[in-house]
Amino acid sequence: MADFPHIQTAIPHRRYHYGDYSVTVLGDVQSGDDRDYVYVAAFVREGEAQPRLFVTAERTQGGTALRVVNATMDETLDVDPRWAKLEDLCEQALQTGAQLLGLEKETPYLLG
Repeated sequence: MADFPHIQTAIPHRRYHYGDYSVTVLGDVQSGDDRDYVYVAAFVREGEAQPRLFVTAERTQGGTALRVVNATMDETLDVDPRWAKLEDLCEQALQTGAQLLGLEKETPYLLG
C-alpha cells in the first residue's frame, strides 16, 4: 500500500490544468508523517476529491529525492539537488504524470 503524503498545511506555488486533471504544486509543506517535503505535486482527476498521484521532492540525508506515490507504487526515482528547484520539479512532475496517467497527448496549462 502506498504511503500518501499527510499534508497538514502548505502553500500552493503552481496550478495546472492537464487533460482531465488539475495539478497543484505545494511548497512550505508541513506534514503529519516523517518526511521533509520541499514540494508536493498532487494530481486530482476532475470530479474527484482525492489525488490519484503525488510527485514529491523530499529532503533526505543523501540530498533531495524525487518520489512518486500512487495507489500501486511508492518509489524514489532519483536523488539530485535540482529537485529542490521549483521549475525542475514542476517539469519532471508533469512528465511523470503524463507517463503514469496517460496524458502524453495532452498539454499542461499553467493557471493564473
